[in-house]
Amino acid sequence: MKFIAALFVLTLLIGIVMNGSAPPDSEPAQTQSRTENDRINTSETRLPERSASIPRPRTDAPGRLPGSFAGTQVDGRLRADAAGKLIIDAEIRRVFDYFLASIGEEPLETSVNRLRRYIGVQLPAPAAGHATQLLSQYLNYKRQLLMLEQQHMQQADIDAMRNRLHAVQQLRAGIFDELVHQTFFGLDEATDRFMLERLAIRHDPSLDASGKGAALDRLRNNLPAELQDPMAAQMQVQLREQTRALAASGGNPTDLRQLRQQLVGNAAAARLEQLDAKRQAWQARVTAYREEKLRIERSQGLGQADKRAAISRLATERFTEHERQRLQAAEQLVAAERG
Repeated sequence: MKFIAALFVLTLLIGIVMNGSAPPDSEPAQTQSRTENDRINTSETRLPERSASIPRPRTDAPGRLPGSFAGTQVDGRLRADAAGKLIIDAEIRRVFDYFLASIGEEPLETSVNRLRRYIGVQLPAPAAGHATQLLSQYLNYKRQLLMLEQQHMQQADIDAMRNRLHAVQQLRAGIFDELVHQTFFGLDEATDRFMLERLAIRHDPSLDASGKGAALDRLRNNLPAELQDPMAAQMQVQLREQTRALAASGGNPTDLRQLRQQLVGNAAAARLEQLDAKRQAWQARVTAYREEKLRIERSQGLGQADKRAAISRLATERFTEHERQRLQAAEQLVAAERG
């Protein structure tokens, strides 16, 4: 109830600001909190925000920002081409979000007016007018998103999450043209679809672990190139967490294989098994070396110089030059653990 009440208050504030200070042709508006409120929130994972603050040129912001902005720089930049036309890219949205993150620390009207002044400082005409128009559309989108959130409250049901994702996409398509829609939200929507379909695969009772792994492989292969590495990293984090939990509960190698198939797919699971085998083989070689080294060290018939020479020959015979560097690090680790 507190969440809904907060949404209602924000919606009223936005209506007041846009009716009182927006250009005549602007639509009612809404703004944004510091964390994006229109992500698909699954029960398994949630991606970090993609708009981390990055230093940019020309970050002077007209007007004094609230104290929480101390030490930050404007995230994103506004650019125009040689003809003075606005260059449409994802950084526009990041600029909007940076300034609108002050909502809650100051009146909404103050935040919006500061952003409009910043647009005027950063861009020539006609780019400034276009950016101001996009801002009005973006605020309108945020206002309508709040109302949509009330109609599609977060639920763990996959069908409900699909309906919400579709509703958000339709909302965006109805407010922005295709270029702006895809530029502002294309990667977000691809991420949301991936996360949702991955969740559906994980909980599909008609698929065994291998079938889930194959379906996840196909899903991963269809990801945009920009999302391949971030998604892989996110999946590995979740896999490590659940692998530790599985080990703590006494899971066996079969359980581990199935967990990997369901979380990262068959191809990645196979690569991880190969890596496990290599690690086990390496550990076996190191153990055998250490046992032989210990036998040499305990030999009564060899002096210290002969022992060192024998151990050096042993290492040279059993390991390559690169492997001997790893061997030295492994022995130092063992010594540190014992010391």
